[in-house]
Amino acid sequence: EPEMCGNGIRCLAAFLRDLGEDAKSYTINTLAGPIIPVMNDDGTVTVDMGEPILKGADVPTTLEPNSDSDSVVEQILEGSDG
Repeated sequence: EPEMCGNGIRCLAAFLRDLGEDAKSYTINTLAGPIIPVMNDDGTVTVDMGEPILKGADVPTTLEPNSDSDSVVEQILEGSDG
């Protein structure tokens, strides 16, 4: 179960706006803690996702860290043409 989804939070905030809510921000409680989407004047929604976790050993995944930088970024997934 994911703790939080940035796109989902943005969609929820946009949905509230579409329903007529006019707050500039909301506090939404998630399993990762409170997340505060901000409604921008241009109609977009900004969510501070915090610092990304890129150290392979700390990322909750079954991918092995690459040997270059202990990262799980830019991995070739099994079954892909890569």
